[in-house]
Parts: sequence; structure tokens; C-alpha cells
Amino acid sequence: AGFCCKICVNLNKIMSASVLVVLALAVLGAHALDNGLARTPPMGWLSWQRYRCNLDCKNQPDECISENLYKAMADKMVSDGYRDAGYVYVNIDDCWPLKDRDSNGSLVADPDRFPSGIPALADYMHSRGLKLGIYSDMGTKTCGGYPGSKFYMEQDANTFAKWGIDSLKLDGCYSTTDDFAAGYPIMGQYMNRTGRPMLYSCSWPAYESQKETPPYQMIAKSCNLWRNYDDISDSWASVSNIMDWFGKDQGNLSDIAGPGAWNDPDMIIVGDFGLSYEEERTQMASWAI
Repeated sequence: AGFCCKICVNLNKIMSASVLVVLALAVLGAHALDNGLARTPPMGWLSWQRYRCNLDCKNQPDECISENLYKAMADKMVSDGYRDAGYVYVNIDDCWPLKDRDSNGSLVADPDRFPSGIPALADYMHSRGLKLGIYSDMGTKTCGGYPGSKFYMEQDANTFAKWGIDSLKLDGCYSTTDDFAAGYPIMGQYMNRTGRPMLYSCSWPAYESQKETPPYQMIAKSCNLWRNYDDISDSWASVSNIMDWFGKDQGNLSDIAGPGAWNDPDMIIVGDFGLSYEEERTQMASWAI
């Protein structure tokens, strides 16, 4: 309840979640996400599985979450041919901002690790034919304890658009699944209202799928892609578990996917440490399906 909408904030203590969904859609316009993006499954690189929340730039300058890491990966994606094969998104994950918003309530990139600022990093990507993604959370905090977007969704969407961001991953920590059916669609609408095309990746069903069947029809109308299940880890046990889960096709989720809206089994971990060569080939083939 309460997502950057004063009406919702004032009423969230006395209205049910179902009524809030109706109210939110009435306020923002009951339209499906229509940004023209992800006509094919989006491809790129995400920092989390390999680098997580490494802030030790003094001792690990090439492996900490910083603008240098993302620039280096961008250069590698171009020089090694990944960009030309369709891998165009370079995605920042958690732990990029300061722990507090500024006096205007805006998110601020850590100036020690991102001294040039996010707009300059976006320009760096765009000059190389790549796109920059960023991370936030539906709750009051991100999973790593940084500022979340709850109560700041419109402001954050406008900030990301102003910075030249091309993709947003919105996680679901420090929130409740009762909020998801209102919060995730609202953020998508605010992103559309900026006028800047931004791919929208939702973690919505990942927090619901082990307790109940998520509302995939609604999710597909609100997000370009969505994490369905557990976080992947760097092991064959994790990869095979995800494959087994998708094989059950719970909620008939395979029928929902299509241009503009895709199931997301989480990161490809080929090139990390936990898989053998044959296991890497198996994951790559399975994720391609």
C-alpha cells in the first residue's frame, strides 16, 4: 500500500489490498505496459552473481561495484563480440547508491565508486552501442539495505529517465507480497510517463511462486520480464533445480511469454566458477529454450 500516490498513502491503513489495486489503476490509467521493448528476450550482463555487493575498491579495484567495473565489462562486450551478438544491456545491481537520499529525496550514486556519476556512465554505454540498466526495490530498502523506491516511485522513475537509464530491475525486499499487485504496475506506469523507453524487470513472482501461483496474466501486462523462482547460485544443484521447476510449468507460465513479456529463470552463470564445461553448455541450451 502507498506507492508515491497521496491518495493511496492516506488510505492504506483502512482499505484492503484489492481496493488499492483498483484505486492505483484508476489514478494511473488501466493500461498494460506498452513501451515497445523486449520484442525478443533481452540479453546483456548483470554484475550480481559474480561481484555481488563488493565495496572494497581499495583492495579489489577491478572487482568492486564501481563505474570502472561496468566500463571494463562494456569494453569487453564490444571487443569480444557480445554486443554484436545481441548482448547490449550492462546492468548495475544492488549497492550502487549512498545509504541516504539527498535533501530533495533523490537517489545519489556513491561518489567514491561512481565519481563521474550515472549519467556519464550511461553516455559511456551509449557511445559504444550498449544500454545501461540500474537496480532498485519495491520496498523501503533494497535487499542490501540501500534506499528502496517505496513512496518514491515517481521521483525515482524520473531520476532514472533523466540519467539516461535504459533498464530497471525492481526487487521485492523490505516489502510485502500484498503490495505487489499495486506497486509493480504503478512503477511501470511512472516509467512510461517519463517518455524514455526503459526495460522493466520485475521480481514479483519470485517472492510468490513457492507459496501460491502468481497472477502471471497481470504480471505480463505490467513488466517486460519477471523473475519466476529462486535466486540462482554458482552450482549445478541450483541450475538443475531451476530447470526442474520450470519443467513443471506451474500456472501455465509458458503460455504467458511472448514479445514484450518474458519469463526469467535468472542469470546465466557460464564463465563463473561452479559449473563444468558440459554443465555450462547445458545451462546455455536450456536458457535459450
